[in-house]
Amino acid sequence: MKRVILANLAQETCSFAPTHHSLESFRRYYLLFDDEIIPQLRQERMEPAGIIAVAEAEGIELLPTVASYGGTGGPVTDEAYFYLRDQIVARVRRFAPRADGAVLALHGAMVGESVDDTEGDLIGQVRQALGPDKPIVVSLDMHAHITAEMIEGANAIVGYHTWPHEDIYETGMRAMRLLGRILRGEVQPVLAYRKLPMITPPETHRVSQKPMSEVMGRALAAEREPGVLAATIFATQPQLDVPNLGWSSVVVADGDRARAQAVADEIAEIAWRERRNFLHQRTPVAEALRRAREVESGPVVLADSSDGTAGGGEGDSTVLLEALLQSPVPGQTLLLIVDPEAVAACVEAGVRAEITLPVGGKIASQFYHPVTVTGRVKTISDGVFKMKVPTLPADRGRTAVLQVGELFIVLSEKPVYTWDEECYRSVGLFPREAKLVQVKSPGGFRPVYEPFAKEIIELDAPGPVDSELTRLPYRRVTRPLFPLDEM
Repeated sequence: MKRVILANLAQETCSFAPTHHSLESFRRYYLLFDDEIIPQLRQERMEPAGIIAVAEAEGIELLPTVASYGGTGGPVTDEAYFYLRDQIVARVRRFAPRADGAVLALHGAMVGESVDDTEGDLIGQVRQALGPDKPIVVSLDMHAHITAEMIEGANAIVGYHTWPHEDIYETGMRAMRLLGRILRGEVQPVLAYRKLPMITPPETHRVSQKPMSEVMGRALAAEREPGVLAATIFATQPQLDVPNLGWSSVVVADGDRARAQAVADEIAEIAWRERRNFLHQRTPVAEALRRAREVESGPVVLADSSDGTAGGGEGDSTVLLEALLQSPVPGQTLLLIVDPEAVAACVEAGVRAEITLPVGGKIASQFYHPVTVTGRVKTISDGVFKMKVPTLPADRGRTAVLQVGELFIVLSEKPVYTWDEECYRSVGLFPREAKLVQVKSPGGFRPVYEPFAKEIIELDAPGPVDSELTRLPYRRVTRPLFPLDEM
């Protein structure tokens, strides 16, 4: 029986977020060791579950080490990263004598406090511990920032083929199937990649629409060609401020490096040719509210990607709240704001209490400012619930719903993903019954909301995850870089 080391470490960084990601930030989702991993993750629709399913089907024994998912946020503290890395590497070293290979479920856009390329560093450390001749297959998010160190340390890299991400579990399966083929001697993988000096807003990365459909379509077609084992276009997390940032195409071929490079170059050239078509115009907030008033009934979904909590935003924007107070839209409106101080005040006041307090704008204060409101405390909860997209437990800390007229503001101590309705339903609010629903995402919400939304409007607002990339204060990226520079 073949034996494969399994490790999982994922977080997506936003360099412009004002806070750092601690070890506690990883524990909010999951941080598991050794024999805890397989029983607790096999039912989740994440990469480790896909890896587990294929390993069991193919009779491969998994040697689990560490599994941790940290969501999104600012750079990871040295304390957290080095602890997680060293825990993984120590176990790899212990398992190495009896292991045949390793599968690593990573993200690809995690940046440390003092290590820009954490995934490249981790892969290199695992390679050193495992030895030079045993295969390492890595799965990555489609928004990974690919580096030469990642390519050098891995035998194969596979990535998501969808945005919004609907093939997370399947990507884990693809990684494990490929590793199984390598271990059985059926294929001899070689890696090639092509880096592009371009970053683009995530709103235009939807694989169902042009231009991304053309780029991803070529990658998918390549995977059906003889000799190509995997092909991915990595559109990168654009709110990273690190050297050599940019899109990458990565191709794994069976023993033919020239073939792998030719296909990687072809996919990359399609993306580069389309680069200007990846730029995106959003709707000013005042115009969005005018359009919303003209829509009969609801819900109208207002997507505030600049405060996107799945891209590393802190979730404390008050831009939409302030606009609604100045220019109300009739009907129930659901909003999300992270503000631990406001939550504490609501808890102290108690349910049904009338309270006046400043909310929001206290964390990402370089982008937002607090807005004072008077309302009634409707609900208080512990903030623990189960997300359906992605299928993960969520803990946003203590949570209070503050009703201000027809506005229902969900105040929480910590941010969570807003891709599905559970962030509202878990506190007794129902998006399908509302006139306006705020989501803090550039597109991950669409599979859930598009089927019933009367209209979706993408807001042009400031923030650390701003899709108008030329407004962000990049200092360390390698220039020239499109669209920061004309190329």
